[in-house]
Amino acid sequence: MTTTMATSTKVHNQPPPPEIRFRPLLLSDLATLLHIHAKIFPHGNDEDPSLFYEQMLSNEDSDKMMTLGAVDSSRPDDKSDEIIGYVVTTKIVNASDSELADNIVAGESSDKLDNKSLVYVMWLGVLEAYRNRGIGTYLMKEVIEYASKIPTCVGIYLHAVAENKAAIKLYKKMKFKCVRRLRNYYPINGKLYDGLLFVHCLNGARCYRSPKYIFVNIFIDVVTLMLGHVRSGLKSAGTRLRKIKQERQHRS
Repeated sequence: MTTTMATSTKVHNQPPPPEIRFRPLLLSDLATLLHIHAKIFPHGNDEDPSLFYEQMLSNEDSDKMMTLGAVDSSRPDDKSDEIIGYVVTTKIVNASDSELADNIVAGESSDKLDNKSLVYVMWLGVLEAYRNRGIGTYLMKEVIEYASKIPTCVGIYLHAVAENKAAIKLYKKMKFKCVRRLRNYYPINGKLYDGLLFVHCLNGARCYRSPKYIFVNIFIDVVTLMLGHVRSGLKSAGTRLRKIKQERQHRS
């Protein structure tokens, strides 16, 4: 199970402030990235991300990955080039073998996925002190531009925690479509949370929601509505019972 996701960030329509600079991630960023990862991606399992980060920064798979980091040039000299937010993607070569094979149609028919690729957003996050400044939006725009220049790429996809409303709002603004709900996908602090699978189609491809996702969401909406009515009814009944009890006590 993939245990990465994008952290929450509000939608920001303005470009990042001028002191925020962007550059590729470097091997010298390893310690900082591991520190940030531990702070903004607290979910996951027992996997140690340090090996992956080290391999990624060593450019062993540079042709299949995109990295971009944000730095605050207004910080003191020893911190002015230190990463405060970043995005990491990986290229999935065969779209027909991906978990989105039933949700994407490239051109006229689905059999054209055989020679198509996808870009997966593994990590997208910004330190809390730097959120709501347009940094996350800029990073996502760069991912879209990068992926759109790959001739075989039919889409970008990512996972998000279903309760992460701010991040979901950003993805929808960036034209990502939620195509599937994944039950108990994220283990966070001893609890399991549902995940959502988002995709942004490119180069003429079309994205579709899974019928099961549509049914599950309708079911959840109906159950939520019913529970709301039940709670409201119980609250009203409790109020009436307390009123009756008070009236009896007053009479006695």
